[in-house]
Amino acid sequence: MDHEAAAVVATAALTAAHPHLKRATAPHPALEGCDDVEWTSIPGCPDDVPAVLRGLLDPDAAESAERALDWVVMSGPMSISAAMPAVVPYLLRLTADPSVPRRTGLLGILLVAAVLSAPTDPGNARHLAIGGLEQDHPERARCRAVFAADAVWVRRLLADEELLAGAGLDADDRESLAEAAGLRHH
Repeated sequence: MDHEAAAVVATAALTAAHPHLKRATAPHPALEGCDDVEWTSIPGCPDDVPAVLRGLLDPDAAESAERALDWVVMSGPMSISAAMPAVVPYLLRLTADPSVPRRTGLLGILLVAAVLSAPTDPGNARHLAIGGLEQDHPERARCRAVFAADAVWVRRLLADEELLAGAGLDADDRESLAEAAGLRHH
């Protein structure tokens, strides 16, 4: 499946169903700056990412926006796209806001980003077979850098017991998020 084409189709379907998402309105603080990102300069990234992110705030559009976001941030079943590092800061802030619909789903996307951005052990043949060489996937290091730069938001999420319980995160999941942000979690 061509993830880039699917991302374009998914974002177009979202904005066709919810045209108000294309218009920048008074932004939610979590989305500050998202309209300034040059999304189309990111390989394989559709230009409607701000509309998708705004859709995550709209109770009527949130489910469709989350599905579209999945296509934008993943390049395959076990790999994040080049867009993921640019999206993570907004997802961290949105997920931390209890008023955001479907935030357990957003936490799931962040967990996938954390797990799939972990460095590949070059001495482990299984890791290499699944994840490939680190230098072939610069989006992983960029994603880890974003998690580390926004570690304060990761700490907030890890302290939100209601969110973590609602998402069903276990100790390993929590550790993956903490490690992605360069935190030691106990």
